[in-house]
Amino acid sequence: MATFTSSKYPALTLQDDKGIWAQFEDGQFETSDAGVVKRLRALPEEEGITEEKSSAKASGVDGGSGDQK
Repeated sequence: MATFTSSKYPALTLQDDKGIWAQFEDGQFETSDAGVVKRLRALPEEEGITEEKSSAKASGVDGGSGDQK
């Protein structure tokens, strides 16, 4: 799963002749579609789309509940 943020346009909708392929809500968009991830990564920096690092999410999932006794 990849998460992207749109700082410039929080309600951004991306579409082509086949229809909508990405729709941001409150500046966030999550997808597991490799083709969509590739398209978002290819956008110019000026568009304000950034990918969140997955390691930050992974550390929040465990929350330190594993090794406590």
